[in-house]
Amino acid sequence: MLRQFYSRVVSVSKRSKADFTPRRGGFTFKQFFVAHDRCAMKVGTDGVLLGAWAPLGQARRVLDIGSGSGLIALMLAQRSGDEVTIDAVELDEAAAGQARENAAESPWPQR
Repeated sequence: MLRQFYSRVVSVSKRSKADFTPRRGGFTFKQFFVAHDRCAMKVGTDGVLLGAWAPLGQARRVLDIGSGSGLIALMLAQRSGDEVTIDAVELDEAAAGQARENAAESPWPQR
């Protein structure tokens, strides 16, 4: 299973190393950056694994309740096509603002 996960992560990268600019105050993935300094729950192994392994199947809509920084919503956007709509809901105002910023700066701002 881990081999399948690794293969999937490696295959989704479309940017060259020249496009990569490390940033501070968050977590840099291959295709996007997640700031998490205004969120209570920081990016961690559990969230990354959930975002990588959550099955999408034939879903056309995804609801991320308690989205925090938007990590899982962004990971699912990375793994799905443009036909999938992703809604992220967060009660904490600071975290919701940060999730909006993370989504706006991602390759999928309209998803």
